[in-house]
Amino acid sequence: MTPNPGARALPGRVLLAGRHRRLARAIARYDECPDRAEIERRQVRRFNEIWAYCLAEVPFYRSWRREHRLPERIDRPAALWSFPPLTKEVLIARQDEVFQGGRIVDAYTTGGSTGQPTRYPRGAGEAGDRWVDAYLGRHWAGIRPTDPSLLLWGHAHLFGSGLRGRVAQTRRRAADAVMNITRLNAYDLSEPALWAHHAALLRHDPVSLQGYTSAVFRLARHIEGNRLDLPAPRRLRAVVLCAETASDADVALVERVFGASAVIEYGTAETGVLAMSRGGTRDISVFWDSFTALVDDAGELHVTTLNPRLFPLVHYAVGDRVVPRDVVDGNVLALQAVLGRRQDVVRVVSARGVLDLSAILPVHILKSYPGIVGVQFHQVRPDELRIHLEADHRLDLAAVTHHFTRELRRDHPDFVESSVSFTQTSEPARTTAGKHALFVG
Repeated sequence: MTPNPGARALPGRVLLAGRHRRLARAIARYDECPDRAEIERRQVRRFNEIWAYCLAEVPFYRSWRREHRLPERIDRPAALWSFPPLTKEVLIARQDEVFQGGRIVDAYTTGGSTGQPTRYPRGAGEAGDRWVDAYLGRHWAGIRPTDPSLLLWGHAHLFGSGLRGRVAQTRRRAADAVMNITRLNAYDLSEPALWAHHAALLRHDPVSLQGYTSAVFRLARHIEGNRLDLPAPRRLRAVVLCAETASDADVALVERVFGASAVIEYGTAETGVLAMSRGGTRDISVFWDSFTALVDDAGELHVTTLNPRLFPLVHYAVGDRVVPRDVVDGNVLALQAVLGRRQDVVRVVSARGVLDLSAILPVHILKSYPGIVGVQFHQVRPDELRIHLEADHRLDLAAVTHHFTRELRRDHPDFVESSVSFTQTSEPARTTAGKHALFVG
């Protein structure tokens, strides 16, 4: 007897009826397609309400305003450029003030893959706004809340151990059941695990497949390399790529193998989902009703949260570089691409000296080589880059070197081949959050 997915989804629709109503209002608001002037008026109004709360209720921001002589109100989003960037370093250094001497206990925590983990106060009612933003973006891809979803994710280790860890895992399983989510382990991408993930995909026939870009890419390569079937008809409407930068090669492979549109979901642990692609992976719409996103000339992203939060983030330096698509005075409403962390630069040698390259370029080149499924960098010295490769077969590293040199010299003809070396690994390093680590060593 074929299971009825609607029966499993019913408890979620009943328990989350309030969130569904809020989501419907958000969908209607974005479907109205207001012009930029109306969007910015709304952003200003919402920011001034949030800032008034900050100055009345958040001791850190009262001090922040005095220290930097900040205004009580703004009249346009670009006025946020007069605010100093709120960085992770500031939040770490002033944790006692941010958490009000221990009176605030709950927190969002970053994994600390690029430095010391950072904690951000978390309020009891904030999950609802995050849920609405996430499903607003998925609505554009034809995914509804409680549609059957397969999730290639991790974070089990962050639950902790002992009774508290078991309670947290039980709560996660219950939440997954309510939302009709089947969770697969993205940490284990061994050959047996990939066969099991493919079997789960066939068994559950989900409406959406979501996960770390590297995990979804690896599963797609496994399916294609082993000529595995994904028999029709299938319910799959979209493959949502999260948490890691997706190259054009990643997107092309995913769409070819799964026969569904790839969707870019961009966000952070501390903000929730900030933006999602709409009508193409190079048109990533910012959730302008929940965030003001400013981009400077270097492509650095600064975000201000506009939903009610225990501790709003004001002109927060996310640490990511982006390519803006729809921007006026730095206020961006859509992105063309997310380039990743500002630290994600590799250095190679050319005849003219050391070249600083966005890490995305060598990743894109190498993932176009047959069999390569993972790329990690070890910057030994400014003039020496070691690249660790994960592949589904034994690589001819001389052939890889030739391919890499030929493709990189299309953009950088003076590239010196000897400044880069390759090794093959079967155990790629991961961050504490379970993501594929881009830099090692």
